[in-house]
Amino acid sequence: MSLHVAICAVLVIGGCRREEPREEAAESESLVTPVAAEAVQRGRLRTVIRVSGIITPAAGSEFIASAPEPAQILEVPHPQGDRVASGDVLVRFAMPSVDAELSRQRADISRAQAFLENARVTQSRSRDLAERGIISRREMENADNEVTSAQAEVARAETARQRAEASLARATIRAPFAGLVAQVLHKPGDMTPGIVTDPILRLIDPERLEITAPIGAADAPRVLPGAAARITSTPGTDPVRLTVTSRPAPGSGGGDLLVHLAFVEPTTLTVDTRVDVEIDGEERVDVVLVRNEVLVSQGTETVVFVAADGTAERRVVTTGLRDGEHVEVTSNLRAGEFVITRGQVGLADGAAISVDASVR
Repeated sequence: MSLHVAICAVLVIGGCRREEPREEAAESESLVTPVAAEAVQRGRLRTVIRVSGIITPAAGSEFIASAPEPAQILEVPHPQGDRVASGDVLVRFAMPSVDAELSRQRADISRAQAFLENARVTQSRSRDLAERGIISRREMENADNEVTSAQAEVARAETARQRAEASLARATIRAPFAGLVAQVLHKPGDMTPGIVTDPILRLIDPERLEITAPIGAADAPRVLPGAAARITSTPGTDPVRLTVTSRPAPGSGGGDLLVHLAFVEPTTLTVDTRVDVEIDGEERVDVVLVRNEVLVSQGTETVVFVAADGTAERRVVTTGLRDGEHVEVTSNLRAGEFVITRGQVGLADGAAISVDASVR
């Protein structure tokens, strides 16, 4: 009986010892991380800078009409959206003070001319009397001086009349160029204080529009005059082609750096429309490229994991230019090496891996 028990115990122990290698193998297999990898390539990379801008009139293609002094608006003959020719009337004002001043100056001229005419008659008579010795030479000189004084008064009155007429001319504002009435901000009968912050009408040249967009200081050095760009926010159409016309610079009021872009072809887009723009930046050729998702941020370091001999090798890398899909790697990675593209997040240096051959 005891011999039978002993034999059973030996068999059980022996059976347990035979199962241990299988458990170790399963545990080893569970520590292998499945990943996907792809070969590092060399290629061409161009940066794309994305900005949001607004369509504005180019320099010299916008005119803001405002009253030259406090006045009542008599006429605004063109509604918003009208096309006008150069010289067309945009606004007429009632300016009673100017009308009164012009009437007074015209009356002054009439009086001055009458005085001059009388002085000339007196001068002619005085010369005749002086030649006959009836009056003294001094009296004749006085008559000459009266003519000179009257002529000066006529000239002064004429100058004042011209100033009054120029002021009256300001009661009519005409289009300085052919264009489109973009906004009408007042109607006939309105009183206007005659200040630039209270405009009446805005005229633009729709053939000379541009896009003005703020740009970050880090991206500004990458934007060069002549660079190609495109509007990407016009749904259902091909991208509208643009070209950069100037280096980024502070606006007239300071503040953000602004870049100006011109339309390559005439556009039907309207002024003040907000648009999204892509600008082609600098280009580099024959550089080491990886996809953006390959990179892992760990603290202050940027790393990739390289698949080599069944293990994951952690590499700290330096990056350069980026576009929407790829990034340039400038150090510690060579073309032809395999970088892990899936499963790299949380992976440890030296970890055992198995690479999915279907996406390798």
